[in-house]
Amino acid sequence: MLRVGKSSWTGAFLAAAVIGSLSAAVAPSQAAAPAGHPRPATAPVVVASGLHNPRAVRIQPDGSLLVTEAGSGPATACTTPNSQCLGLTASLYRIKGAWQGRVVTGLPSQLIVRADGSGVVSGPIEADAGPTSTSYRVLYGLSGTPDTRAALGPDAAPLGTLSIAKGRILGDLGEHEALHDPDAALGNNDVYSNPWHFARDGADFLATDAGANDLIRIHPDGTTETAVLFPNNVVPTTTTPGTVTPDAPAGQAEAVPTGIVRGRDGAFYITDMSGIRTGLGRIWRYVPGSAPTVFATGLTGSIDVDLAPDGDLIVLSYTQGGTSPTQTLPGALIRIDRHTGAATTIDTGGVLNQPTGLAVTAGGDVYVTNNTQGTSGQLLKFPNAAS
Repeated sequence: MLRVGKSSWTGAFLAAAVIGSLSAAVAPSQAAAPAGHPRPATAPVVVASGLHNPRAVRIQPDGSLLVTEAGSGPATACTTPNSQCLGLTASLYRIKGAWQGRVVTGLPSQLIVRADGSGVVSGPIEADAGPTSTSYRVLYGLSGTPDTRAALGPDAAPLGTLSIAKGRILGDLGEHEALHDPDAALGNNDVYSNPWHFARDGADFLATDAGANDLIRIHPDGTTETAVLFPNNVVPTTTTPGTVTPDAPAGQAEAVPTGIVRGRDGAFYITDMSGIRTGLGRIWRYVPGSAPTVFATGLTGSIDVDLAPDGDLIVLSYTQGGTSPTQTLPGALIRIDRHTGAATTIDTGGVLNQPTGLAVTAGGDVYVTNNTQGTSGQLLKFPNAAS
C-alpha cells in the first residue's frame, strides 16, 4: 500500500483527476449557457451494463466498439486515507454486433483513497485495436509520478504510459512530466501526470495529460516532447472559491486538457476542463507546428470530444456544475458549430451521470459511457443524436 499526500486529491478524478480542482462555482457573466437543441430528447438505449469504472469508448475500423474499464482495484481494497493500492482487475470490453464481452483482462487498476476515506479508480483510460486484432494500444492514467507507480510494484509499470496491452511501452508520459514538468513555468506547484486521451498524427501519437496540463507528442522510437503547454485560465472574481487548495496561482485554474479529435480541416481540437469551474471550459484548435488558439469558450466539465457527421464537434460534459466529487449536476452533450464555435445543448433527458467517454458514428449515433464511478457502469446509445 502506498501512502500519498494532498496532491492525490488534486488529481484523483480523471481517475476520477480533475475533481481535485472542482469548485462551488457561479457561472461568470461572460459565459452564457449553451442554447437548447431544438429536437426533443431521444431515449437512450443501454448497450452494455455492469461495466467496471468505464472510461473511454472508441469506434474501431471494423465498426466494433471498444470500452476501457479501469477495473475495481485490488481484491482486498486499501482503506487508509491518502493511500493507494493496485490490482489487476482492469479490462478492455468489446461490442461487435450482438456479441459483447471482455477481450483483454488482468490490466492494472489503481485504487486511490481520498483523505475522507472515499475511493476512486484509475487504470486504462482509452484504447484502440492497433495494427492487429491482438495488439491493443492502451493509454493509462497515473494520478501521480513514476515514483507513485514504482511504489505500487512491478505490475503498475504501464500506468502513465501509452502501451501495447500486456506488452511494450510506446511512450512514457509520467516520466516526461517527472523530467520536464512544463507547467511549472505557469506557476503550477505540483509535479503530476494523468494521461487521458490520444490520437494519431502520422507516425506519432498525441496524448493529453490532464494532470500535467500539456499535450505530449510520442515518436515511434518512444521519445516524447511537449507539443503544447496549455495556459491556466483566469477565474473571475465572481466565482465562489472551492474547498480544495489549488495548485495554480491565486485567481487561476489549471487547464486540465482532456479530449482530442482531428477535425475535417486537419487541425486537432482539444477540450479543457479549467478545473470544472462553470463556464470556464475551452476548446483549443491546434495545427502541429503552430501555437494553439482558443476555438470555443463557455463550457463546463468538458471531458471528451468527437466529430458529428457534418464535421461539427460533439463535446461530452462530465457535469454541468457541482460542489464536490459526489454532488454534481448531470452531464451533457454539447454540439459546437465547426465554423463559428457556437454551442447548442443536445437534449439527453438528464440521464447522464458522471459520463466520461464519447464516440459518434458516421450515421450520427452517439455512444456515451455512463455511471463511470463504480462497477455498475453503462454504455448508452443515443440514436441519431448528432445527425
